[in-house]
Order: sequence, then structure tokens, then C-alpha cells
Amino acid sequence: MRPVFSSWRGRWSRVALLSGVCLGAPLLTSCKRGSSQEASAGATVYDIPAITEALWSRGYLMEGWVDEGWSERELKPPGPARLRMDKMGGWMLRKKGLQGEFGGLALRYRAPADFGDFLEVRLETEGETIFPRVKVNASHVARRDGDQVQLFIPLEQLNPKRAEFSSVVLRAYKNVGKDWVEIDELGLTAPGGMTPASDTGSPSQESQASEAPSGAVVEPMDLAYDNGLLPGWEDRGWAQHEMEGASPAKLRLHKFGGWSLSKKELGTDYGGLTLRYRAPKSFGDFLEVRLDSEGETLFHRVRVSEAHVVARDGDWTQVFIPMSELNPRKEAFTQLVLRAYKPVGEDWVEISQLGLARLADRATPPPSRTPPAVAQAASPPRPPPSYSAPTPTPAPAGTGGGTRPGFGNTKGSRVVVDCTAPGHSISPLIYGIAFSNLRELKESHQWELGATARRWGGNASSRYNWKIGNVWNTANDWYFRNVVLGTRPDYTADSFLQANLQHGLQSALTVPLIGWVAKDATSTSFPRSLFGPQQKMDPDVPEAGNGLASSGEALAPPEPTQTSVEAPPSFIHEWVRSLREKDKKRGRSVQMYILDNEPMLWNTTHRDVHPEPVTYDELLERTIAYGTAVRKADPDAVIAGPAEWGWTNYFHSAADLAPGGNKKDIKAHGNLALLPWYLKKLREHEQQTGTRILDVVDVHFYPQGKGMGMEERGATDPDTSARRIRSVRALWDPSYEDESWIEDTVELIPRLKRWIAEYYPKRGISIGEYNFGATTHMSGGLAQAEALGRFAEQGITSAFMFTYPPRNSPAFWAFRAFRNFDGQGGRFLDHYVPSRFDKPADARTTSLFASRDDSGEHMVSVALNLDADAARTTQVEFKGCGNVESVRVFGYRGGPAGFSENQTFLTSGNSVQLVLPPWSMSVLDLKLAR
Repeated sequence: MRPVFSSWRGRWSRVALLSGVCLGAPLLTSCKRGSSQEASAGATVYDIPAITEALWSRGYLMEGWVDEGWSERELKPPGPARLRMDKMGGWMLRKKGLQGEFGGLALRYRAPADFGDFLEVRLETEGETIFPRVKVNASHVARRDGDQVQLFIPLEQLNPKRAEFSSVVLRAYKNVGKDWVEIDELGLTAPGGMTPASDTGSPSQESQASEAPSGAVVEPMDLAYDNGLLPGWEDRGWAQHEMEGASPAKLRLHKFGGWSLSKKELGTDYGGLTLRYRAPKSFGDFLEVRLDSEGETLFHRVRVSEAHVVARDGDWTQVFIPMSELNPRKEAFTQLVLRAYKPVGEDWVEISQLGLARLADRATPPPSRTPPAVAQAASPPRPPPSYSAPTPTPAPAGTGGGTRPGFGNTKGSRVVVDCTAPGHSISPLIYGIAFSNLRELKESHQWELGATARRWGGNASSRYNWKIGNVWNTANDWYFRNVVLGTRPDYTADSFLQANLQHGLQSALTVPLIGWVAKDATSTSFPRSLFGPQQKMDPDVPEAGNGLASSGEALAPPEPTQTSVEAPPSFIHEWVRSLREKDKKRGRSVQMYILDNEPMLWNTTHRDVHPEPVTYDELLERTIAYGTAVRKADPDAVIAGPAEWGWTNYFHSAADLAPGGNKKDIKAHGNLALLPWYLKKLREHEQQTGTRILDVVDVHFYPQGKGMGMEERGATDPDTSARRIRSVRALWDPSYEDESWIEDTVELIPRLKRWIAEYYPKRGISIGEYNFGATTHMSGGLAQAEALGRFAEQGITSAFMFTYPPRNSPAFWAFRAFRNFDGQGGRFLDHYVPSRFDKPADARTTSLFASRDDSGEHMVSVALNLDADAARTTQVEFKGCGNVESVRVFGYRGGPAGFSENQTFLTSGNSVQLVLPPWSMSVLDLKLAR
């Protein structure tokens, strides 16, 4: 049976409002009479000037400021500053030579509710001036967001005589408890004061809205969905969903999934958005609604709450969200978007009606008998539409990633792109991906990313038998089984190379050094027939075990011949020679040979054929023997190695780290870390023999720490998301201390450059595998985009994401930001141009990467706002590049639709000013007159 209020359609259908429902209740205003928020002057939302001198921001003390606080405190990046303010405790921050005109002090904090008003703020100087002590009260509250409070204390109160000052002091002016007070943001603002936010009405308007007469009705004006998609509207949803006949749409909104409906030429004169839905009770409040457009306009994200409920009928709920909340400035829009703003289950959410409506007085009651609270529609239901609703295109759940609205005003920043500074050429191989043998023939979007190269690699490639062509061993990834490597028996390494040639991509090919390759497509190293039942058995091939006894103890491996045949250097020489012979007809098929995969993990990954941990000497011996075989077969080859997995094996051998190893191996080699020693010895080998073995130093990089994940996997809570994005700094930033068990400054690329310069100059650098996880979430997409920009900035030779992101995911669009942002081949260009932010603090939350062509008249820049909460008004100055003749700006904020061209920017001479929304990617495509 259909719910009473979900079966009606038509322009004149009306639904009476429940008596006492708040309509258009602005942010922070309670609908309940007598609430403290309603009585407080701070309930209205105010805008404040942008912070121009930040003291503390999201876990970091800003440059030049000194902590001179006296209360117990914790200042641990990246979280808020935490202070105990019992016993009249406080915090003082000081900076010498403070300059600038300020409007006031902005402060965002969280404190226990029972503290009440307790904060006192003042300025200080090293001179004799005495500044007023200002007790913070409701008149200073600009906004509230849950239990966070944004304050603005005007400089007229803090410093009425405009005297010089050098310190800002916060303290408790009364006794409070020992619970932590958390300071998230603290700074001095641009001139100006608080002004009522344009998205909120005056208190009198709020009162009138909350007292709307029960006779008011919601009148649909332009419904997008009414038990069927209506003409003119297009389904752009990214969550898994079903629309079948004349019935509610069904959506799975787990992983922050959502739905978007689009229509061109919409007006702006609507009362609000109406929505009828049914969801599991366990979801609670979970929906977020917003408008969107093809341009750069930022619309408010409104979380649906009890204040928006118009009616309930059983487990169906109707809500009405006024335009005063969704679109207070009456900007043009083309889309209605709803999504889950928090994690929910995989159960269906049903939408029977979604569209635009207005609030109207009931002039004539509908001619129908209704329950007291809900009036039925005046017109009869229409038959199902005669047209067929478009079939939705599935997209990864959670693709949007949950971009959050900013808190307070947009922040300002300035960045200089310096064409007078030395730049460098960008290697096309930095936009590489790995192939996925099980997805290779099922998908096509790996060719749509804009990737420039693909890598044949991974654990199984260590045991690839090129002579059989289609077999390798899955090692401990999957029960040590010999298998056919693809989804078709005719798929081989040659198939991989041919596909890359066909699509214009370069190839990096891993060649085995381990000495053994799969002998067939069926053998397994730990069969039940020889070893009995084990801890785990392959569910598809019960004969194959994981090599662990039921107790968890590792079983002694069999002879390697159980699964494998020997593969000496001559085996690899013959393979490379055969490839070069084929290349005479097809052109060069391999641009880089990689010497195996993560050898310092062989004693675990491939313990069935190599149970002993690899030592310094074994790695060198195998590198020289097999590298020489490659060089003789292909004198012009580019050879990369040692393809080590991560942090510990940049410094130590597997023998060092094995039980009982006690780092004896490094001690036996002069206490020189593994990679520098490896480079030193290969340089000596070239000097002695004239044979160059290594051209590129290849290492793998995976961020460590809880929740980081791999590919689509990974936590997406705010803390992990922010940490994921910050983890990219480990690639390049000497000041960034890794936030995992590593607890050290990784600075991977600068570290490799130093080692190469000292021990084997002129080698390239390849990040042969990397992945930041959560590829279907905006945090994963931003991390990917940031990494591509840093690869270009750092001038490395190549990089290969493992493996490649899902179609239309944020990580997919991260590649497209650099490789095809406009869908017409627009891309990051071939020469890197350095850039710098005026304020170092801005570089922690914003990145800009710039490139130019040979002429210097065409430039493309990629700007990233890595801040989930705040938009950035960013001025980009192109120093020494010429004046801007024309510019196109493309933006992406999540969702499957990708980049759209924006119109919201200003140009003047050699500068462009634009808004970077929270958690966003923007591309500037410029033509310059030099």
C-alpha cells in the first residue's frame, strides 16, 4: 500500500504543514520554545572578515609566533590545541614586529557546556601599555557548529587606542574544571566587523518563520521525481540506485553515497525543496541536501533535521527545505543533490518525490477527507508516465567523498608562479599506472584516465614464465598457486605490450631475478595431499593450502620444483632478445625493465622457493647477473631497481630484520644503509667493467598508519581523511614527520636525490608502486592529485599507481586534472614552473602546480584546496610570464560527473583571482602575451 502523501502528482497537489513545524529555521536556531539558543543573541549567524594573520590553525603554530602559555597544554599536530584552564589558566602567543591593520580577533573553540561564559581575551606588549581585558559573551558569537563556537572580538574593544602590541592572551576569568578546552583556529582578521550572514534572516523573521500557520501548504512547482523521473530531468546519481516503473526510487547511500537530478534552464524563484523518503530507523538523521550548478557557485549544504519535517505517515517522511537555507542569494542552479553525510548501512533508502516547491496559504481546502495533520492532494493521481526513465549508470558508492562547507568566511591566499625561476622538463612517465590482470579484459576506463605508461609487476610477476606465456605463481597472496594469469588463456605479457602500443602508452616490464618461475598452471606449493589440512584452504581449489599449520606455525617449504622451473640469467636474456626481435616490426615495446619486485620480502611472499632472507650481497649479485643479461640483450635498455617495498628496506636487508638478524648484515657492510650501499657497489661495477646495470632507482611507497587502506579500501572519517592527504608530504617535505609507526622525516624523494648524488650520480628516480587508499572518496582523490603534482615538481623519472582507480572516482578525476581536464585533451604541459605561497601556512592546506609549453605562451596550473572546511579566495600572480590574454577555469568537488567549466574568477594584468571550494581540484588553462 502506498503512503497517503506519496502517491499524488501534479502541479496543484498540496500537502498541509504539521502544526508547530518550523519552516526556514536558520542554522543554529532552535524550533523549541524557551531554548537557550533561541534566547541567546548568538543564535543568529554572522560573517566575519577573513583571517590575515593566523596564530594557530588546525594543529600548527604559525610561522613567527612563539608559544608562551602558562597552563597545562598539548600542541600535537594535526589536532586542536588543548588547554586545561582550571585555576585561572591561560595561553599567550607572541610575535615580534607584528604589522598590519586588523578588524579583530577570531577564535574557534570547544569547551564543556558547564563552563558557561569563562573566556577572557586581551592583547599585550613589551612596553608599558595596558590593554582592556574583554570577557567573551554572547555578543561575540559569530556562529555555532555543534559544540564548536566561532568568536569575533572587535579590535575596538581589545585595542581602542590602536597601540602597538606583540602578544595575544586567552585565559579563564573564573574557576572552571580540569576538562580540556580545544582551540581549533586563532587569528587576527582583516579590517571590518561582524555582519549578518546572508543565509540567515533577522531574529524577527526567525520568529515569524517558526510560527507559520498550520494552514500553510507546500505546493510543488517543478518536481524532478514523482514515483518516476519526470520530463526534462536527467538522472546523475552516483550511488547504486534503481528506478523501476511508477514506484519510489531505491538508493543505497552507504559510503556517503548520493543522488543528483539535473535540469537546464531552471529558475530561481522557488520556495524550497520538497522530499518524501523512507529509510531504516537505525539511520537516524543522515540526509544532506544542496543545489549545484555547472559553474563555480558554492551552495549551502543543509543537513535535514526534525525542523524540516512536514509530515509523517508510518515510516514515510516528508521534508521541506526552504530556499533561504539552500540558496539565499538566489544564484542560478541546475541540480538537486542529496547524499548521506555520515556512514549508514547498505539498506535501501526510498524516494517517492523530490523537487522544487513553494510555501502557500491554503485559500481553499482540498476537497478530500484527510487525517488532521496531513491533507491529501486535490487532484487525482496521474497514470505512470509513458516515457521510459533513463537507465542509471552505476558509479562507485561514496564517490563524492563528503566535501564539507566552510565555517565562516572564505580565507584569502596569494601564490606566485615564477617564470623567472629555473624550471625543468616533466617526464611523461610520472602519470603511470599498473595493470590488473583480472580486470584487464573486463574494463576500458584504464585507457580513459590519461595515463602515459603502464607497469607489468606485482608479487606474481616474480614467477612469470614467459616461455609458457600465460602462467605465474600467486605466492602467499593466494595459496602459492600456479595459475593462468588473466581471464582468458591467451592473455600474456605480449598481450600487455601490444595493448599499450595500440593505445599509445609506454611500458615498464618486471623481469624475474628470483631464479624460479611457474612450471604449469595447476601446481601448488602446499597441497593437502603432501601437507594435510592447513590453517586455510583455497575455497576454489581445496587441495591448495596457505602453508600454515592449524596452529599458525609455518610449514617447511617443499622443493622449489614442486611448482617451478629454474630461471637463470640466460632465461631473461633470451626473453629480452625475443622482445627486441619482435620490436623490429612493431617498434620498441618496452621503455623500462624493472629488476623483479620487492626482493627483501621474498622470504615471506615467495617463501616456498626462497625461504632464506635476502642479504646485501645476494641482492647485488642477482642485480649484476640479471641486469647484465638485460643489458646484453638490449644495449639501449632503461633498467630500474631494486623495487623495494618501503621504509625499512630502504635501510636494511631482509637478513637484518629477520628473527635473530640483529642488523648484522648492515654492520658487516660498514653500517651503510642498503640503498646507498647498493648504489655505491653498482657504480664501482660500472667503473671496473664498463657495464652500466642501473639507470633508475626504483622504490615503492605506501602510507602507513591505521585506516589508510589500499585502492578503494580505507577509512574516510575526518581524521583519517586529513591524515591521508597529509601523508603525501612524506614524498617531498623535509619538515614532515610521518604520523605512523615510522615517526621520522621520510622526505623520500629528496633523500633519494642525496643518496644518488653521493653514491651513483645521474640516476633517475621511480616510485614503482604507490597508493593512498580510499580512491572513491575525495580524500583519496586529493591525495592522488597532490602526488601527481609533486612528481612533476620534484622532477622524477616515473611513477606507477597500483593499480588504477575506478571509473569516475575522485582518484580517476585526479589523473584527468593533469591529463584531460576538459575532455578534449587539455593537459598539464611539459615544463614545470616553480610557485610559492606568500604565507608558508597557506601551503599546508593549498597547493598549486604550474606548467608551460615550449613557447611560454600557454600555461596550465592545477590548484588543490586540501582543506575540508574552508574555501580559499586565491590570487595567482604569474611573475615574468606575461599578461593573461584568456583563461579557462575547470573545477571538481566530487561526484562522477567530473570537471565543469567555471565562470567565477577575475583577471587583471598578470593575475587571476578565483575561489577554491573546500576539498576541490581546479585547473587554470591560460594564454599569455609575453
